[in-house]
Amino acid sequence: MSAHRNNSPGQGAFLQLASGGGQRNSAQQLRGGGRQGDGGKGGGDNRDRRQDVLKPPNQQEQYFSAKDSTAPDADLLGSKAEDVARKLASVPTSQLRRFYGEVMALKRRAELTSISDAEIVAQMMLLRAKAAYTWGRQKRYPGELVAFFNRHAHSVKTKQDFLYGFQPHFEAVMAFHKVFEKEKEPAA
Repeated sequence: MSAHRNNSPGQGAFLQLASGGGQRNSAQQLRGGGRQGDGGKGGGDNRDRRQDVLKPPNQQEQYFSAKDSTAPDADLLGSKAEDVARKLASVPTSQLRRFYGEVMALKRRAELTSISDAEIVAQMMLLRAKAAYTWGRQKRYPGELVAFFNRHAHSVKTKQDFLYGFQPHFEAVMAFHKVFEKEKEPAA
């Protein structure tokens, strides 16, 4: 998957102003390279990780306990959710709630209709794409935003995985995120 940005006249300047960055050449913009003076790190997040966060994970998430295949894994709702929330601390709650709202709408649809496993998988892949888009536009957001949805889009295979694995995990991430969210700097 390659990233493409429209570099029409005036848009490059708009992107620079909107991101608060200095002069950047077109190659840096396409690569997601850094602003002047930040060592090429793209606002603190290494944009060269683009391919790493988008490729399928080496290991899929295990949503259910090894002892009881119908019980959600306690670590997924506890320590793993807390770890993800810490990594997403710089993402505003409003952004995460956009994704959470879509997950809850899919949950309601899955509970009320006979949605197929294939449709669940397709919707998870769409969430992954939307996260990649958001991350691409907001350079200050950590790569974990995409990595989180990428891991789960490749791990959710059934309606049960989604309803009793991913959705409760994301709910726990949202709860922990409120604790770790970084406060927005007051406008000067």
